[in-house]
Amino acid sequence: MNKFYIIVPVVLLGVFLFFYNGALKEMAAKEAAKKEEVAKVKAAEDARRAEIEKKAAEDAKRRQAEREAEDRAKEQKKIKEYDDAMRQLKDEADKYLAEADKNQKDANALELQLNDLRSVKEKTNRETFELAKQVELAKIARRNAELEIQRMVDMVAQKVGASSFAAMPPPPAPKN
Repeated sequence: MNKFYIIVPVVLLGVFLFFYNGALKEMAAKEAAKKEEVAKVKAAEDARRAEIEKKAAEDAKRRQAEREAEDRAKEQKKIKEYDDAMRQLKDEADKYLAEADKNQKDANALELQLNDLRSVKEKTNRETFELAKQVELAKIARRNAELEIQRMVDMVAQKVGASSFAAMPPPPAPKN
């Protein structure tokens, strides 16, 4: 019996090892298949990820190119607007300078005309003053002449009054 105690466990150990090795091989095969499948999935995932990254990179490049084109267009538009604004300002400045020159010429002409009119006014005022002076002198001369005439009339009247011709003859005597 002693033999059986050792043989049965050894036989069972042998059977166990046989099944255990089979299970290990099966588990190793499953694990290898699983690893292979994981590797395939990972490879597919990597390929998909690489394709997505490639598409994303292409999309990013396209967007960057579009942004750069938009930026260039905006910059060109700004430059054009700036040039147009500067041209417009230059045109307005030229117009205002021409208008200022014209106004200055008009002002100079009006200043000359004003000076001529002032000199004509001054001359007219002098002539008016001279004529008024002559009129006053003529009035004074006339008054003097009238006074002289009155004095002469008084003198003649006094001489005539003192003379016998001017005396009235006595009235005739009454006849009775």
